[in-house]
Amino acid sequence: MRGGGEFVAMSLPFLIAGVVGLVIGAGLVYAFYASRCAGLAEKAAGLRDRLAEAEQSRVACEAQNREAREGLVRADTQRQATETNLRELREEKEKLAVRLQADLRAMTQEMVTEGTRRLALDNRTQVGSELRPILDRMEAFRKRVDEVHTAETSMQSDLRRELQQIQLLNTQLGTETHALTHALKNDSGVRGRWGEMILEKTLEISGLEKGREYRTQESADRKRMDAVVYLPEERAIIIDSKVPLVDYEAYCSATEKVEQEKYLKAHGLAVKRFVDDLSGKGYPELLAGKSLDFTVMFIPIEPAFAAALQSNPDLIEYAFEQRIVLSTPSSLMATLRTISNLWRIERQNRNVQEIARLGGKLHDDLANFCADLAEVGKALEKAQEAHGSAVKKLSEKKGNILGTADKLRDLGAKTEKRLVLEE
Repeated sequence: MRGGGEFVAMSLPFLIAGVVGLVIGAGLVYAFYASRCAGLAEKAAGLRDRLAEAEQSRVACEAQNREAREGLVRADTQRQATETNLRELREEKEKLAVRLQADLRAMTQEMVTEGTRRLALDNRTQVGSELRPILDRMEAFRKRVDEVHTAETSMQSDLRRELQQIQLLNTQLGTETHALTHALKNDSGVRGRWGEMILEKTLEISGLEKGREYRTQESADRKRMDAVVYLPEERAIIIDSKVPLVDYEAYCSATEKVEQEKYLKAHGLAVKRFVDDLSGKGYPELLAGKSLDFTVMFIPIEPAFAAALQSNPDLIEYAFEQRIVLSTPSSLMATLRTISNLWRIERQNRNVQEIARLGGKLHDDLANFCADLAEVGKALEKAQEAHGSAVKKLSEKKGNILGTADKLRDLGAKTEKRLVLEE
């Protein structure tokens, strides 16, 4: 029992402390939940107020919806009434349109009938006279159309004949071109004449005058020169045409590179042979003292000249060493134009000299005229002196002729005029 009493005595403080803790915890819990309940009460009061406001809003919305539904009913009623009115107006409009159309058709028919009747009764002659010029113009127009059609048909026939003629000429031209090509390829004489023809055409359009500033087919020492172009101060240039065509044509026609190189080399050698042949003729010596120390070798086919240079780039230098200048239509034309300008300058210089000569002659003639005019003045002065002396003898000396004649008039001689001597 003593042990149990000690246990109770030792546990009593703990029990008291536990009871006090429970009381304090209960108080704290009460205070906590009391505050929570107060907050919840306040929230509940707010919710009741908001619920009351929501209820008022709902009632107001229902009133507005009711008014809106009533407005919709009224608007629908008005719409139906408006549609009814529009339908009635549309039907009335259609009826009025039909009635108006019928009235207009009747009125138009009446006006047409009345106008036709009046036109037939009153204006038949006048209408005929007014329509006559129109009918006459229409008839003239019809005749003009017939004439144009006839002329057009004739022109078409003429055009057809011209086209046939052109076709025939084209055929002939093709034939002649083929013949010329064949001749140029196979006949050296034809090639030579063709080159000379191209050279002469180039000379004709250069501005030089044939017979005075150049000549063709000149001969000297049994050698014939294709052309001789004269320069001022009695100088001249000899031009000879060469047509290296055979190997060049073969080169152009070849399709294989080996053949092209072969014919190109042969073409270059052919042009070089022409240079050697022309150099051997010694044309500059034929016009001793006049010709320049070279001869122009004219190649009328510029691509052939370019191909020769391609085969032999030193060809121009080699020809110059042989006293030969290679030329094509374009380069020769430039040279001839330069020569033409030289002749123009030469003629201007000659004109200046002639003007100077004529000016000197005119000055001398004026000097002689002035001398003669001075002599005439002296002669006029002598004539004036002789005239004064004669007047004095006639009128101033005693017993002069005029005085005697006046005495005869005073003595009664019948006269009609008086003698008056004007000096």
